[in-house]
Amino acid sequence: MWWWCLFASALLLMLLWNSLALLQVLLPSDLLFDGLGGAAAGSAAMAGSSSGADASGPGVERSAGSRASEDWPDAIASSEAFAAAAAAIEEKNFHEAFLQLSSCGQDFAACDALRGELLLIGEGTERNHTEALRLLNSAAQRGDASAQFSLGALHANAKSQTLRELHGDEEVDGAGSAGGLSSAGWSIQSDQEEHLSVLQLYAASLSSHPGAQMAMGYRHLQGHGVPKSCSTAALNYIEVARRVADVYTAGMPQAVELVRLGLDNSDTKAMSPSEVSVFVEIALAGDAEVAAAVGKRYLLGIDGFRQSYGLAARHLLKAAEKSHGAALALLGYMYCLGLGVERNLEVAYSYFVASVAQGDALGHNGLGYIYFHGSGGVQKQDLQQAVLHFNASAHGNNADGMFNLASLYLTGVGVPQSFQRAAWWFTLALDRGHTPAAYALAVMQLNGLGTVRNCKIAVDLLKRVAERGNWVSQQLQEAYDHHRAGRHVAAAWLFLRLAEAGHEVAQMNLAHLLETGAATALFAPAAAAVDVVAFSSSPAEGSSETGTKETPAPPFAEARSWGRVQAQRHLELSAEQGNVLADLRLGDYAYYGWGLRLRGKIDEDHGDLDLREAAPTTTATAGAAGEDAAKELEKRLEGAGGGVELDENDDEEDDVIEDVLDALSSLNDFELVQQEADYSLALARYQRTASVQVTGEWMQPCVARANFNVGFMHHFGIGTDPDPALARRYYNRCLEVDPVGVQAPVTMMLALLSIQAALSVLFPVFGIGHGGSGLASGSSAAGADMFSFFFSSSSVSALLAGEDLRVHLLIVNVAALLILLAVRAHFRRVGASQRRAQRQQQQQQQQQQQQQQQ
Repeated sequence: MWWWCLFASALLLMLLWNSLALLQVLLPSDLLFDGLGGAAAGSAAMAGSSSGADASGPGVERSAGSRASEDWPDAIASSEAFAAAAAAIEEKNFHEAFLQLSSCGQDFAACDALRGELLLIGEGTERNHTEALRLLNSAAQRGDASAQFSLGALHANAKSQTLRELHGDEEVDGAGSAGGLSSAGWSIQSDQEEHLSVLQLYAASLSSHPGAQMAMGYRHLQGHGVPKSCSTAALNYIEVARRVADVYTAGMPQAVELVRLGLDNSDTKAMSPSEVSVFVEIALAGDAEVAAAVGKRYLLGIDGFRQSYGLAARHLLKAAEKSHGAALALLGYMYCLGLGVERNLEVAYSYFVASVAQGDALGHNGLGYIYFHGSGGVQKQDLQQAVLHFNASAHGNNADGMFNLASLYLTGVGVPQSFQRAAWWFTLALDRGHTPAAYALAVMQLNGLGTVRNCKIAVDLLKRVAERGNWVSQQLQEAYDHHRAGRHVAAAWLFLRLAEAGHEVAQMNLAHLLETGAATALFAPAAAAVDVVAFSSSPAEGSSETGTKETPAPPFAEARSWGRVQAQRHLELSAEQGNVLADLRLGDYAYYGWGLRLRGKIDEDHGDLDLREAAPTTTATAGAAGEDAAKELEKRLEGAGGGVELDENDDEEDDVIEDVLDALSSLNDFELVQQEADYSLALARYQRTASVQVTGEWMQPCVARANFNVGFMHHFGIGTDPDPALARRYYNRCLEVDPVGVQAPVTMMLALLSIQAALSVLFPVFGIGHGGSGLASGSSAAGADMFSFFFSSSSVSALLAGEDLRVHLLIVNVAALLILLAVRAHFRRVGASQRRAQRQQQQQQQQQQQQQQQ
C-alpha cells in the first residue's frame, strides 16, 4: 500500500542521515567548545546552577504568544495577520486570534496549523475535530513542521473513528485502538497508524522541530514504533541539547518549576503572590540579605518571581550599597552580559572586584571571565589570572566556576589538558544542577573522553538538557496557565505534545486530566461511540485489506471510564520512566479492573491455549503474548513430567515444546478487552512502588499508600497467601515513609492485627492466627476477613459452650469495658450539661450588668 512505500522511504532516509550524522557527532573536534567556549558558557549559565533540578528550563515571559514564536519563528516576521494572532493569544483573546488567522492567505501554512489547534481545543471558536484535522493535514502537506508534529502526536493517540474523518474509511480500516495501549506503555494501534505517526514526526524532525527531534529520540531510546537504538536517540537529542546550551550561554533564562497535577505539591518552591509581596517589602525596608535574595529571584525568574531585569537591578543595588558580595557579583553579571542594561565590561569588572573583596565565589568566576576575554579597555587578557580565579570559584563550591575550570582542562587552555579532571569538575557542576555541564558531560560520554563511553548515560543527560529548553518551558508554563484558568482541554493538548516528546511530568499530568474526565473531549468527540477493536495480523479470507472486526460498545463508555482508557497509555509511559505515582495508579487499574488489556487467540486446531496477561502491565502485545505462552508451556511441562523435573533429552518434553511453539505460530488475532481485576498484577505494581527510595516530598504519600496496599493484601490474603507478620511490617513502613500523612487507617489495621494475634492465643482451636486456616487465600479472599471463621455457626456454638475458662474471662473483660464506656459517656453528658448551665448563667449575669449600666 502507499503508506508502506512512504514509511520504507522515510526509514531509508533516516538511516542514511543517521549514518552521516554519526560520523560528525563522534568526532571530538565537533564536540569540544570553540576556544575556551566553556568559560563564556559557565559565566552565562548561572541559571542552570541556581534553578537546580526542580526547574524545567529556560525562557522569557511565558505565554501562548511566546510558544507561537518558538514553533513558528519565521511566520511572525513574514505575516502581519499571524503576528497579530500570536499577540491576541498572548493576551488570551482567542476569538480575535481565530479571526486574524482566518484572514491569512491560503498559502500560509502556519495560519492553518494554529487555526487547526484552536479548533481542536475549542478556544475562540466551537470545537470541530474534523475541520481541525483537515487544516493540520493541509499545513503538514505544505511542510509546516509544527503541524507535522501535531499530527504525529494525534496519530500516536488517536482512535480510528476520529482519523477516519480525515483520511476516509477505506484508508483507516483497522487503524487505531481505544487508547493505544501496550505492555511497554506504547500503542497497539495498527501498523498504518504507527507508521503515519513516525512518518509525521520524522518529517518534522528534518525541519529541526525541537519537539519532533525529542520525540524521535525518545522513541529510539525506548524502541517505541522504531528500532531501539541509543546512538540514533543521541543524534536526535544532541541537536536540541546544543541549542539549549547556547541559550544558557547567552544569558540567564527563566526556569519553570515542575508541578504535578493532582498532588499536594507542598514541596514546591514557588511563593504565592502574598508571600512575594512580603519579601519585597522587607527588601525595600533595607535588609541586605533579603534584597539580594529577591534580586536574584527576579533575575532568574524562580520561586514564584516573574523574571524582571529592572526589578532585579533595583533590589541588587540596595544590597550592593551595603557591600553584599553576592549582590555585587550578580550586578557584575548583568553588565557583563547586558541583561536589562547596556553591556559594559569595565563596570562589570569593578563590581566583580568588589565582590571578590567580600570573598564571594561567584565574583571570582566573573573576574575569571574578564581576565580570560579581556575587557577591551583597561583590563587585558591574562590566562594565568583567569585560571586562578576559576580555580578559586570552583573550590568555593560555585557551579559556574566548576564548569569553567572543567572547560579549561577539556581544551587545555591555560592548564595542561586532562579529560579526567574535566569530567570530574563537570560532574561536580552537574550535581548542582548545571545545565551546560550536563551537555558537556554527555558529549564526553558519547566520545569516551575522560571516562568509559556510555551511550545510555549520555542520552539521559541530553534528554535532561533538552527538556530545559525554551520549547518545553514555554509550553509547560502555558499549560499550567490554561489549567489554572479552567481550560483543561487546552492544557491537555499542550501536555500531549510534551508527552509525545518524552516529558515524564507532562505524561503524568495528561493522564490526570484524562482520568478525571476533564479532557476526554480532546480524543473522543463522541465518547459513547467508543468501540473495542480486534486487530488481525493477516487479511481475512476473501479480503484484500487488513481485516478488522468490531464488538459492541463496551459498558464503560462514560467520560471518566473512557478517560481512564486513554490515560492508561500515558501512565505506562510515565511508569516506564520511573514515576512511582504512575506505577501506583496502574496498580489501582489492575486491582479494580480498569482500562483495557490485549488478548490473543489461537486457532481451534490447537486447543484452548489461553494467553492471558502475565507481565506486570495492563495490556499486551505479541511479545507479551510470547511470555504468556512460555508460562503456559511451563504448566504443560509440569503436567507432562508429573511434577518431576524432566531430563534434557526427554522426548515427551520435546513434544510438548513443539506443540506449544506450533500453537504460537498460529497466533494471528488480537483483541482489546476490558481488563478484569488482577490482584497478582496489582500486588506486583504496589510492591515495586513500595520499594522505591523517597527522593522528594511529593513521593511520600505515593510510597506510603503503596506500602499500605501491600500490607492490606498480605493481611487479608488478596492475591497472595495471608501473612500477618509481613502485613505489620508494611503497615509500619507506611508510617515511617509519611509520618505526617493520613495515619488513621494504618492504626486501625495495626489494631486489627493485634486483635487477631490475641485471638490466636486465646482460641488456637479455631485456627485463627499467623497464616492459620482462618484466613482465605488467593483472589477469593477479597470478601473474606479473619473474622469470617470466628463468627461461623460452629465457632459461636463453641464459645457459648464455655469449654475454656478463658472464654469467661474474655466475656467478663468485654462486659467490664462496655460498662466503663457507658459510665464515661454518662459523666461526659452530665459534665456537658453543667457547662452549658454555667455559660447560660454567665450570659444572664452579663446582660443584667449591661442593663444596670444603661
